[in-house]
Amino acid sequence: MTAVLPASSEQTERVVAGILIALSGNIMFATSDAIVKLLTARYSVFQIIVSQALFAMIPLTVMILRNGGLRSLTIRHPRLVLLRAILAGTATIFGFYSFSQLPLAESYSIAFCTPLFVTLLSIPILGERVGLHRWGAVLIGFVGIIIMVRPGFATLHAGHAAALIGAGLGAFTVLVMRRIAREEMHSVMVLAVVAGLIVVNLPGALLTFRPPTLPDMALFACTGLLMGSAQFFVARSLSLAPASVIAPMQYSMILWAILYGALLFGTVVDPVTILGAAIVIASGLYTMHRERRRARGG
Repeated sequence: MTAVLPASSEQTERVVAGILIALSGNIMFATSDAIVKLLTARYSVFQIIVSQALFAMIPLTVMILRNGGLRSLTIRHPRLVLLRAILAGTATIFGFYSFSQLPLAESYSIAFCTPLFVTLLSIPILGERVGLHRWGAVLIGFVGIIIMVRPGFATLHAGHAAALIGAGLGAFTVLVMRRIAREEMHSVMVLAVVAGLIVVNLPGALLTFRPPTLPDMALFACTGLLMGSAQFFVARSLSLAPASVIAPMQYSMILWAILYGALLFGTVVDPVTILGAAIVIASGLYTMHRERRRARGG
């Protein structure tokens, strides 16, 4: 007994530490996105994405150097890594545009339907069989989206469409990541995504470039440093706790989105939107649960 309990206690401490680190990373992501929303009032999404990615390279470079430097990086599936980078770079355009048009919490709520799109796309792309439980979760999740956007009762505009397209592209990104995650280094995948953000958006950034003021340059630096550091935190959390425990922590971002919306933009999320978001999140969590059971053969 005395030999088992310390090991169990140590494992519990590692999982708790992983959760806390993941939550900290998600706070950084949400803060970075709130700054992005501020900047969209004055700059194009292309310029914001490229500037953010360039500053994000600073903490990512530190992470790579800590893990052995560039010589330690090996790419086993270059085409799939490139595809994921392009998908991520494109999805971010739609995601940031939705930030400019919608309250941050509403953009997040729609983006959180990505697991539902993953389930749907896994049928034609991966040839998976989706059972009644996962189909039910998908249908309930889309009911949540309908509750949030309230077609016929609330004004629908390009922001909603952009958020949905971004979620769909995010699902393709997840499917590619599923294929390579066990064989590619995390630092390789993160570096490729940041490079993809720069390459995909650089032409648009050059065409729409506007010289930033010094305060705005500081905001560009903050959003990039936060985004890059958050990647490091998430990577660390995954080394301490299972992905099935860490993944649901992303939903904490909506709490920060509501707070930033009230403090920075004077927006209050109405109860109907909160209800729809809760339904989407619940269906996403259940989908993750069923995916975990399926992976275990249960």
